[in-house]
Amino acid sequence: MSTPWEEELSIAQSAVLKAARLTKTVLSTVTEVSKADSSPVTIADFAAQALLISILHAQFPNDKFVGEEDSSTLRKDETLRNKVYELYSAALDRASSVDEMLDFIDMGGRGTGGPQGRFWAMDPVDGTATFLTGEQYAVSLALLEDGKEVLAAVVYPNLRLEGGRIKEKSVDRDGLGVMLSAVRGRGARITWLKGFEGPYETEVLGRLPDSDMQRLHVIDCDRNRASHRDVMRGVCEKLGAEFPGTDVWSSHVRYAGLIIGGGDLLVRIPSGRESWSCIWDHAGAQLIYREVGGKITDLDGREIDFARGRYLSGNRGLVFAREGIHAEVLRVAREAVGDGWVS
Repeated sequence: MSTPWEEELSIAQSAVLKAARLTKTVLSTVTEVSKADSSPVTIADFAAQALLISILHAQFPNDKFVGEEDSSTLRKDETLRNKVYELYSAALDRASSVDEMLDFIDMGGRGTGGPQGRFWAMDPVDGTATFLTGEQYAVSLALLEDGKEVLAAVVYPNLRLEGGRIKEKSVDRDGLGVMLSAVRGRGARITWLKGFEGPYETEVLGRLPDSDMQRLHVIDCDRNRASHRDVMRGVCEKLGAEFPGTDVWSSHVRYAGLIIGGGDLLVRIPSGRESWSCIWDHAGAQLIYREVGGKITDLDGREIDFARGRYLSGNRGLVFAREGIHAEVLRVAREAVGDGWVS
């Protein structure tokens, strides 16, 4: 007898692995010259989103989808459209058409999410800037039911831990990095993706150990605006944490820094009244983090609300920390940011 979500998780893992292979195939064609433009990541983004939705829709035809891209750009640009279709169709194991591909992309790009029913949230290339430079990025997929995450599968195709930490330039050049996955209430797993095709080994991820307040490690991004970096520097000073710690660009890779990269805390600082995060930047990775003992609230101490649509519009900022220190990190972060935001 199968356990709840077993079929969905298996299909999600297979789909996200296929999308990861697709994106890394594109990455292998990026040269120093082509890195000056965004066309490689644009092609990978569209093709991977179409591939993910194609696979999931075939298995779960009543499910809905939320993704970053819609097809409006492709419908206007035949050259780009043909490149995306060539990549997408090569990754499929069945016949398709350009029109079907565009429709699949729009299922995600025009999806609204919400508080009722099932929908899949995806980010086919999270970390586009670092994707183009051959550094860290993620391919993420999460299933939500009635506004709550129920399972997740996220591949980090370039991730290679160095000294137990994640670094932008520490890249797996031979395989697909790692995959993290979880089902709500059933813990999390890590799959080491050695080689392009497998076979792969999967292990249960244990719960994170208690944080040592004398050796706190912060996850952040050195590309954040200077005002936000100043706030984080102040937060770390009050907590006694060294700053900077691990700096990575991709939102999902920052989660990996918390889950397997030794990170103790992360704070996302709001930059305006409506500076909401996109749900595809967080759905799935939050579930994995909670399953290993992480805690996430916004700056007002509220749980993260994935039922508001395409954005986390019910939350102000985000505070991540291991359970034992979350209350203190929240107190210090809220004191630093106040009741508003940091422009």
